[in-house]
Amino acid sequence: MALLAPWFLLGGLAVGLPLWLHLLDRENPVRLPFSSLMFFEKRRQSSMKQRRFRYRMLMAARIALYSLLALAFTKPVWELAAGAGVGDVPGLHIIALDTSLSMNYSDRWDRAVAGAGTVIDDLKPADKAQILAIGPGVQVVTEPIGDQSELRAALQSLRPTPSRNSYGDMAEAVRTLAPDADVPVTVHLFSDFQSSAMPGRFSDVALPTMATLEVHNLAEAESPNWTIESIKGTTRIFGGRNALIEATVAGFGTPETRKTVTLLLNGKEVARRSVDVPAAGRASVVFEGFEPPAGNNRGELVLEPADDLPLDDKRLIAIRNAEPSTILFVHSDARRRDLTFFSAALDASAQAMFRVEGVSVTQAEQSRLDAYSLLILSDVPQLSREASTRFETYVKAGGSVLVVLGPKATLAGKAALMPEGLEEFNYTARDGQRFQFAGSVDESHPVLGQLERFQGVKFYRYAKLPVGPEDDVLARLSDGSPLLIERPMGAGRVLILASSLDNIWNDLPIHPVFVPFVLETARYLSGLDQSLRQLSIDSILELAKGRGSGVQVFDPHGERMLSLADSAAGEDLRLTELGFYELRRAGATELAAVNADPRESNLRPIEADLVSMWEATGRNDASEPVEGEESLLAPPPLKLWKLFLLLLVIMTLVESVIGNYHLKVQREV
Repeated sequence: MALLAPWFLLGGLAVGLPLWLHLLDRENPVRLPFSSLMFFEKRRQSSMKQRRFRYRMLMAARIALYSLLALAFTKPVWELAAGAGVGDVPGLHIIALDTSLSMNYSDRWDRAVAGAGTVIDDLKPADKAQILAIGPGVQVVTEPIGDQSELRAALQSLRPTPSRNSYGDMAEAVRTLAPDADVPVTVHLFSDFQSSAMPGRFSDVALPTMATLEVHNLAEAESPNWTIESIKGTTRIFGGRNALIEATVAGFGTPETRKTVTLLLNGKEVARRSVDVPAAGRASVVFEGFEPPAGNNRGELVLEPADDLPLDDKRLIAIRNAEPSTILFVHSDARRRDLTFFSAALDASAQAMFRVEGVSVTQAEQSRLDAYSLLILSDVPQLSREASTRFETYVKAGGSVLVVLGPKATLAGKAALMPEGLEEFNYTARDGQRFQFAGSVDESHPVLGQLERFQGVKFYRYAKLPVGPEDDVLARLSDGSPLLIERPMGAGRVLILASSLDNIWNDLPIHPVFVPFVLETARYLSGLDQSLRQLSIDSILELAKGRGSGVQVFDPHGERMLSLADSAAGEDLRLTELGFYELRRAGATELAAVNADPRESNLRPIEADLVSMWEATGRNDASEPVEGEESLLAPPPLKLWKLFLLLLVIMTLVESVIGNYHLKVQREV
């Protein structure tokens, strides 16, 4: 027998407490009245040596109670002699199959299924097995079972996916699923051991104690692969302009060769280009001078000739040819300086994605708001009650508004769509250095991420913006005053600028930062987001950020992915298939092209030394068998602390019974 925590034996010193208690000779609490003590003989009180133990059964029970408590904390175990063969000990076999994109290369998947079937056939009668599929994430296919027919059926139901793999996720799943240390676990990993699947920290792939990793490497000695690694260019075209697309062809472990890239648009061939790809290098292919049809177009770039991994020889691209989005610019300046600067900044964009329609306040109150992608209220103190209600309804339904403050709004102390009113504005003279610069800027915001912090812009006049609890301050002036805030309003959003868009209150329009600021603000508020068009497999489609409610999503097969309740709630979706997803909202339809992760195309394997280190993280305490001798495995030790804990409970009950008995006798006396 061995003790895992022998220092807890010091707790056995507590047995002195019941010994001391049972040596105490307390005075008899019963006192009898007596008239005189003159005939009594004086005697000395008995010393400690003359005292005797009382209630010895109760004392013995208490001593045993403290002794058992100390022994339970020492965690005693009983070592059993080694005598059983390694194969005779029942264990758990975790069969993990890599189902990522790279397993589609050549016949890797067929060899993985065949190898896993061999492991199932070799199971002992007392063994249990569990099948895991890794990539994407970890899918527990079966519980630990010993039925070989059920395991084979589960194995045949698996298929490789176009997703990525992560060995860190697999190791975490093994640490969670592995039983207590009493049962040996063998992890059979069938994979090509792709380098890109290893996490950044090696500790993330460490296996638990009593777990052994058996490597079934399915990678070939040489596995060259070509892929269309990325696409860039104009995926949104406005005003009938021509499109331009640049594709990058990459080779991994490949010799120098000539490849052909074909551009298909809505299933029809548009152009074909040939390119020389250097050995293990990259080359670019450009398609230009073609005009896609109006509306949404499904583009496809195909790499020829195909190689042993055809899934990454094709890359999808969603292209939209639409009319420019219309912006309603409501101004109160008769000279229209703010409208002139704003329109000139948008016209400077090469894509010409917006068209500005300037109207007065009176004209705006009669306009049909749902025909515009964005509203701008430039120095508008107030709207009529009916118009104000319509503007608020437009925003709460998912629309966006840019509120720009100026002299009329600040003098009136209020502005449209700002019910709380305005505080007094600050004025700084133009002479000397009496002006404010932009101080802190939230560079993580889509509007301000591409700007240079309004560098060099001088603000002479600005309103003091009231900041509510839900407002997000995006930029502040050097004195700490809010310059730009974002305010949620229902399903829409409102940006409020504390200064004007002309060159009277500031010199922002004459700085180069003005053009990107106007363009990014218009793109952000109107919802024209390029990143939605091109997504990778297993990406999260954030539907809650879309304009309006009631969005519906159709998968690449044309099937609805959302119920009516989910559609109204705008729940996020994980995109698990390659192809085009169609998003339909009220009055708008969008396409999202989902492609494979380009990291899966690099088939470079993990270094052999790293695999050996990974194998050493589990249970490797069984010594190598000597030639001619059988490898023996010592059975796991028996844990005795549970037995001592049970005896402790029994002894507690015995002590209570004996103690109650003696207390009852004393009361009767």
